[in-house]
Amino acid sequence: MKDLSKYVSVTHRRSQIFYTEHLQKLGISSGQFMYIVCICDNPGYTQDELSQRLIIDKSTVTKVLSQLEAMGFIIKTKSSNDRRAFNIFPTDKALAIYPKILEIKDEWHHRITENLSDIECDVFERLMEKVMENSIKNCK
Repeated sequence: MKDLSKYVSVTHRRSQIFYTEHLQKLGISSGQFMYIVCICDNPGYTQDELSQRLIIDKSTVTKVLSQLEAMGFIIKTKSSNDRRAFNIFPTDKALAIYPKILEIKDEWHHRITENLSDIECDVFERLMEKVMENSIKNCK
């Protein structure tokens, strides 16, 4: 386990490099694509719901959503349930690149698991989920 942090760090950096290279062709960054995916999958989510779903602090969510709105990928509408909240919806521009984002994401997942069996992939995903949960629980 002495090199676990190194493995996580290198994988994260390489993921960012891959996503940056492939997503810039779509006009978005590696830090923005997961928002578009989540919003396309869950149109009408509030900023708080996005924050909880993506496990990202509210101030960062607000900043990225402002960028995506200015770029024409999302629209915000006042929530009918809470005047202080906004519901977030994808625009046609976001919906147009959504399938390509999923292809890029799938390509990266395939590349990082290419020499793993189906069983190993399933175990790896479950283990990574547990590791993520532990990191959330232990870093507040």
